[in-house]
Amino acid sequence: MKYEVLLADDDDSVRLVLSKALTRAGHNVKATDNAQTLLKWAQAGQGDIIVTDVMMGGREVFETLPEISAARPKMPIVVISANNTVNTALKAGQQKVFEYVPKPFDLDDVTNAVSRAGQSVNPRRGRVNPKTKRLPIIGRSPAMQPVYRAVSRFSSSDLPVLIQGAVGTGKDLVAQLLHDGGPRADRPFLRTSDFSNTSLTLQKVNGGDIYLDEIAELSLTQQEGLMSLMTEAELIPASKRPRVLSATRKDLRKMAESGAFRDDLLFRINVAEIRIPPLSGRDKDTYELAESFLSHASPGQPRRFESDALDILHRHSWAGNVRELENLVRRLSVLYSDDVITADMVLQEFSKDIPSRNAEGETKEKLDKKLEEACRILLNDETAELEETIYQTALSWVEKPLIVEALRLTGGNRAKAAELLGIHRNTLRTRLKSLEIS
Repeated sequence: MKYEVLLADDDDSVRLVLSKALTRAGHNVKATDNAQTLLKWAQAGQGDIIVTDVMMGGREVFETLPEISAARPKMPIVVISANNTVNTALKAGQQKVFEYVPKPFDLDDVTNAVSRAGQSVNPRRGRVNPKTKRLPIIGRSPAMQPVYRAVSRFSSSDLPVLIQGAVGTGKDLVAQLLHDGGPRADRPFLRTSDFSNTSLTLQKVNGGDIYLDEIAELSLTQQEGLMSLMTEAELIPASKRPRVLSATRKDLRKMAESGAFRDDLLFRINVAEIRIPPLSGRDKDTYELAESFLSHASPGQPRRFESDALDILHRHSWAGNVRELENLVRRLSVLYSDDVITADMVLQEFSKDIPSRNAEGETKEKLDKKLEEACRILLNDETAELEETIYQTALSWVEKPLIVEALRLTGGNRAKAAELLGIHRNTLRTRLKSLEIS
């Protein structure tokens, strides 16, 4: 269908591109660079849908949206923003916002949002609890934008939410945000896995949120109790019905297939889903996270990381994700009283994670066996098409990861990496080129 779209963005180029895209999609567009004009148009009864940037002229559009909504309570609002933090998403959820689209966006994201907005009524949004200001999810990476959008959409819904992510990614934090950002914020946030007394549990939660921080660990008896609770809760009026938030790092579908998890319970809890990416997939969020953790660990002190130290943290693999990073920063803040945390300090802490002699011996023995098996396969594979000799190929298996790891530990500093490896810088430069390591 064709709609009149009121577009606001103080960036001329963004305004032009969006105007053309929406016009091509068949809509009429009226564009402005400020929120006050949007308000005047809305009060005058113009437009069907609003598409607006968050920051214009140094002010947030959220300051004006209540007046716009008061004048046109059923007008869908699509918010676009380059300030891609969870606070922005939560503010969008607090206001009568139909869709939150983070920049950079595909034009299809906006045109599809406008198309859906024209056929829908704004969802009810809850008020954000002030406690959420103390519970930010830090990071602006593209990988986190689906999480922020999901928090914005689901915080005020009645749908059960399943939060999936590896250890230390922040599943508990997302669950707390879903609770604090919605209409249940003034009701209990009940962490429990005891469902032996359904009536007592329903009384305790009192229409709030029930949170299970690793639902895969529930026994079959506990799963049966949770099923009974969710079934009984359906008899409670929607306004007083509790919601179930659950989290897991495991594949519940595979567990259901093997009989370790009830498939009927899986269907009940997995109505809405949020997947939290690992820290390694969050671009450069490590920089912002590390600085924030250091600030919280050293309140009132002007402490910071030197740039090389942040580069080293960024290159680390972080098997324990955000929690591991936070623990490391807290340890650094206690062990070193310096105002600046240096790369050497970070490397010193990483070196403590090297296995003991006994563990080293066990690891080496396992590695030797794996290498022997790989070499046996390589020597006997007559169909393999190799660009180098078998000897050179086998050497590259060890040499390339060794150099990559040395660069990671030294924050990409080639001189330090060469020193760590015990080779000349020119030799390292040659091997980088030969092994195609950027």
